[in-house]
Amino acid sequence: MHHAVQNRILPVLAGAAVVVAGLNAASYAANGHALTLGAKNTESRTTTVATSGRGAALSLQSSRKSPSLAVSSSALVARLNADQVDGKHATDLQTQATTWTIPAGTTVSYTLNGLAPGTYLASFSILLGAAQTSQCELDEDGVAVVNAFGPNRGGAFSMVNGSGLLTHAAGHALQLVCDGTEVLGNPTSTVTVVRLDHVTTGTLTADTP
Repeated sequence: MHHAVQNRILPVLAGAAVVVAGLNAASYAANGHALTLGAKNTESRTTTVATSGRGAALSLQSSRKSPSLAVSSSALVARLNADQVDGKHATDLQTQATTWTIPAGTTVSYTLNGLAPGTYLASFSILLGAAQTSQCELDEDGVAVVNAFGPNRGGAFSMVNGSGLLTHAAGHALQLVCDGTEVLGNPTSTVTVVRLDHVTTGTLTADTP
């Protein structure tokens, strides 16, 4: 009976010693001790991970739905480069503009090629030879979407300036159509559109006279 009790007590004591040792190690997983995986580690000094090879000094892997890294400070991390911002490269965040130069001559109607589908802020400045007030418009598949009038100057020419929102659809033709007699060459006439990623519609409040 004595030996049976002793045989039972020894494993229990050994197990308790392991538990106490584990708890002790966990409590000291800080200030120079080894890091404990799956637990909170606290250090009073910076922990540095270095490598002498070509590979990364640290690789963090997680599931697709979980971030590989979490931080608690908003302070800037020096030399931390990011290849994308919200899934976009730097070129995607740059201003996207397309411009056409309208040549001098008697042709006053042009199809503007090479524009990708999307929403744009469009503007044009066209110098026309004309004896009266002139008009220019940007047509999307034959429908005027941006138009403007230019007052006549001395019975010889008109400068037509206009701007507005333009939505260009795939398969549609974008055209510049003017009613002057010719496009003059100085200054140069141009059409420019700037790609807009997001457009919010504002509201109006009528002012009482």
